[in-house]
Amino acid sequence: MGLANYTYNDLPPKKDFPMKNRWISRLLGMALTSLAVAAGPAKADKPVELTFSAWIPQTHVLVANFMKPWAKEVEQATEGRVKINFLTKAVTNPVGHLDAVRNGIVDLAFISYSYYPGNFDLMKFAMLPFSGNSAESTSLAAWDIYSKYLHDAKEHRGIKLLGIYGHGPGSVYTTDKQVQNIADFEGLKLRIGGGMQADLSKALKVNAVVKPASESYELLSTGVVDGVLFPPESVASFRLDTVVKHATVFPGGLYADLHGIIMNPSAFDRLSEKDREILMSLSGEHIARLGGKAWGDADVAAMKILEEHKVQFHPASDELIAAVKERTASFEQAWLDAAKAKGIDGPAVLAEFRADLKQRESAN
Repeated sequence: MGLANYTYNDLPPKKDFPMKNRWISRLLGMALTSLAVAAGPAKADKPVELTFSAWIPQTHVLVANFMKPWAKEVEQATEGRVKINFLTKAVTNPVGHLDAVRNGIVDLAFISYSYYPGNFDLMKFAMLPFSGNSAESTSLAAWDIYSKYLHDAKEHRGIKLLGIYGHGPGSVYTTDKQVQNIADFEGLKLRIGGGMQADLSKALKVNAVVKPASESYELLSTGVVDGVLFPPESVASFRLDTVVKHATVFPGGLYADLHGIIMNPSAFDRLSEKDREILMSLSGEHIARLGGKAWGDADVAAMKILEEHKVQFHPASDELIAAVKERTASFEQAWLDAAKAKGIDGPAVLAEFRADLKQRESAN
């Protein structure tokens, strides 16, 4: 029978249409299921992979005991969505890492503020002579002050600062001549990194040789310099325990240095909002605590190594301490002037930093 010969009465009764609709729905469902199976399971988004360049050896305590564990924490907290890969070779020299991050050559790095004189003057508040006796306490107190008072000064243009941390009290280490009085500094050839070390060298009238810390062994072993300004950890890490013989130690340190963990802003923006929040929750105070503790623990371990190699530690005399304080009195005023120019109440900031530091050190 052709379609043209169908009449209304030839069609199935109305009551049969629901049955037909159920069959059509079942067939459509089977078809959609088949398409889903053919397409396979939905694929998870690929993790955001970030590069980290460290200009010290991968075995250095700061990388092995602080930076890599921190990166692992980020990966675990983001459930693998963010992965930080450490490059086996630094992308540039130590000083070049600021621009390397700023220009997107690498996503993350750490910088030593002492390598950039004139760029981060406000960060010197935690690097003044006689500032602190503990790397962890100094790091935590420094982050508190930075986040409350200095963040808006915007010294970190073109980069995102994730956190800061500092080393323990710095001393003067020498190969032959022990520093006993202020006159012993004059003409002494010291390797320095810049920043507060440069200011200190001018005030003490030393013959400064500005070179990266990683070149210290060669400079000392070949007699190019007579000594270095370092915390104990750096002396051991750069194998200087075999070439230095004396250390003159000052209460609170002759100087200190701060490092910053920095990130390229575009790399930060590649993260989802959720993962940006996670990353920031593992930055700031958390980085200060991890970095400061790693450096402090390393200082303790380094002291044992230095003692084993018969490095002699000499407490600075009261006369030497007074002479150094007199020569460096202008440092604090210079910082106060820089803070005032940025609209910051410098005396209040320094007072709070020192009170915070004293409280933290007394609690340990």
